[in-house]
Amino acid sequence: MGHKKHKIEISTPQEVEHYADGKPEDAQASASPAEAEACPQGAGAAAGAADAQTPPAAGGPDLAAEVQEWKDKFLRAKADLANYQRRSEKERAEALRYANAGLIRSLLPVLDNLERVIASVEEDPGNGAALLEGVKLTLESFFKVLQEANVQRIEAEGMPFDPQVHEAMMEQPSADHSERTVLKEALKGYRLHDRVLRPSRVIVSKPVAPAGDEGPAAVGGQ
Repeated sequence: MGHKKHKIEISTPQEVEHYADGKPEDAQASASPAEAEACPQGAGAAAGAADAQTPPAAGGPDLAAEVQEWKDKFLRAKADLANYQRRSEKERAEALRYANAGLIRSLLPVLDNLERVIASVEEDPGNGAALLEGVKLTLESFFKVLQEANVQRIEAEGMPFDPQVHEAMMEQPSADHSERTVLKEALKGYRLHDRVLRPSRVIVSKPVAPAGDEGPAAVGGQ
């Protein structure tokens, strides 16, 4: 019951930092009055024992060298990342700029064939059969290039009207086809893989009006 309770003092981060820098005397100087009162005679001995158990220079020049080494590694890694980002951006820009190079290269023979056809007609304007044959061959080679690029024609004529791939230009009465059937293709449509590049423009069937029906006016109830 006669013992006096003492408050436990926890070292602050500043004290720990000073001690780590090899300045244990700062830690000794910062001891609380309660600790000094508890051990008035053994304070110096306790401090000496602490100095004996702790390395005299925890860190020092070696720690500074290690910090500099890690700093150099960080800066080098940061520079490498910046270089990688610049290189990636340049490669991406180059890829976008020349993205169509393969397709254009495939179309060059088609251009060559067209030039040959024109040259042939200029040499012999009366040879219409040669002109027609040359145009047909050129058209076939052009379709071949499109197929290699995964471009396909959209089926239209005789198919049920599909607003996803067909664009109705007009409706035409037909007794031979069910309602909303594509009767004729006015402009061919194409798709790239599953994406529509251009819908087919078509004429769509509608039911034949009953005999005696005078057209839109009769539909309105007149």
